[in-house]
Amino acid sequence: MGDDKPRFQILSEEVVHREGMPDVVNPYWLAEEPEPHPDPSKGCIRRGICCRSSPGWFGPGEVEKAAELKDMKPDAFVRKYLVIDQYELDGEPVHVFAPVKLDRRNRPAIPPASMVDDLYRTLRGTCIFFKSNGCSIYAARPAECAAYVCTNEPEDNLSHETIARMWKDGSSA
Repeated sequence: MGDDKPRFQILSEEVVHREGMPDVVNPYWLAEEPEPHPDPSKGCIRRGICCRSSPGWFGPGEVEKAAELKDMKPDAFVRKYLVIDQYELDGEPVHVFAPVKLDRRNRPAIPPASMVDDLYRTLRGTCIFFKSNGCSIYAARPAECAAYVCTNEPEDNLSHETIARMWKDGSSA
């Protein structure tokens, strides 16, 4: 009867330990480890690793462009595809839009148009716009995505602070 029971997978550990069973590598972590970049000198080669990890933030005016690309009004676009995040800048919160993260069952991790919390920020999740052939809004992708190159040092990519400042100042990338 013990073999017929569904096994509980512990997602926060790299190795799963079960009493009386050999240790096994957690398959959740295997899915998270990308193959090494074949040639870092080429920069982005559209593998989608960043898209399957944490969606990028939109800059001012970009939600409207992405909504237009999807033939939607901006309000409907936000209510279907985006969440509201915030960044503390100069002592006050600045609100920004980001694509919804999908959970492991390909469903929104939180309802669209919701404010995110600290837990949501730490979770990895595939961007709602990532499809098998890449970004479905590539022509109007968020500023953070357009500027991001996985082989860059983190400080060489567009930061959340910079995007929040764009929102606060009303400027664009």
